[in-house]
Amino acid sequence: MKLIIYTDGGARGNPGPAGIGAVLLDEQGLAIKEVSEYIGNTTNNQAEYTALIRALEEAQKLKIGRASCRE
Repeated sequence: MKLIIYTDGGARGNPGPAGIGAVLLDEQGLAIKEVSEYIGNTTNNQAEYTALIRALEEAQKLKIGRASCRE
């Protein structure tokens, strides 16, 4: 199975309170996993990078061999 992964992260202020979000879609576009969490005070760039890392960790748990990452 191949996944399509959409991620985003943001901080209120830079740095400031930050959160991340990601959705993992199957090849038909159906959501199979969603991730969202508060990650504390950090920069916008760190939040975006953290969102990607968390999404890839979830894909690994699902034993996905291929993924296309989008922002």
